[in-house]
Amino acid sequence: MLFALERDYRLRWMDFDRYGRLKPQAVLDLFQDVATIHAKEMGFSDEDLLAKGIFWVVTRIKLAFLKQPKRLSCVTVRTWPHTQTKLSFLRDFTITDEAGELIAKATSEWMVISLEKRSFASALLAYDGPKDFDEARTFESKPKKIKNLEKDPDSSVVVTPGFSDFDQNGHLNNAMYARLILDAIELDETHAIESLQIDYRHEVLVGSTLLLESLHEDGAIKVRGLLEDSQIAFMALVETKEA
Repeated sequence: MLFALERDYRLRWMDFDRYGRLKPQAVLDLFQDVATIHAKEMGFSDEDLLAKGIFWVVTRIKLAFLKQPKRLSCVTVRTWPHTQTKLSFLRDFTITDEAGELIAKATSEWMVISLEKRSFASALLAYDGPKDFDEARTFESKPKKIKNLEKDPDSSVVVTPGFSDFDQNGHLNNAMYARLILDAIELDETHAIESLQIDYRHEVLVGSTLLLESLHEDGAIKVRGLLEDSQIAFMALVETKEA
């Protein structure tokens, strides 16, 4: 369908955790790859936007797992945008196996930042092509903002992201947040991730240290990432199921 892009990938051994489950980080890596390719084809790549003095940032993503694929199997990753508003642009994703069965789905929200002012700009500046994207949504509604921790955390850990965690903009790569979150909660072999939502609140730059606080709440796990000045860098909500 027009305005959608599909790419085939072979899942690598390193894309799975010690229990043979597909890592959220690996899924977000794939999504980032196809989104980058698609944005370039549609005329709003990083280079296109920098020429306008703006750039994209992802502000929220929600990922749900429906089944587990096998190691080294081939999958199809699909992405498509939704008609942008003045403030943001929604982009959805799916991963299917060779039989066409759904492995995972996700929705993400993107906003535009002014390079000069380092503040939000109109998303309408990013894309001026056809805007009536006729495509179904992966989730019935847009994910809501994750609320802050309402109790003292169950556990906390201090981490300093390393050299390989950062992208060419000097920011912590959006997929690497998933790695930090999973390392913080350390699920055992009896529990697998059903869904993961990350709200990106404040940029994490090279040299930053994060305090990761976890809280089991209402059958889910919240993870809060705090910068040195106590600003919230991100909030995450992890829902689990029996493996």
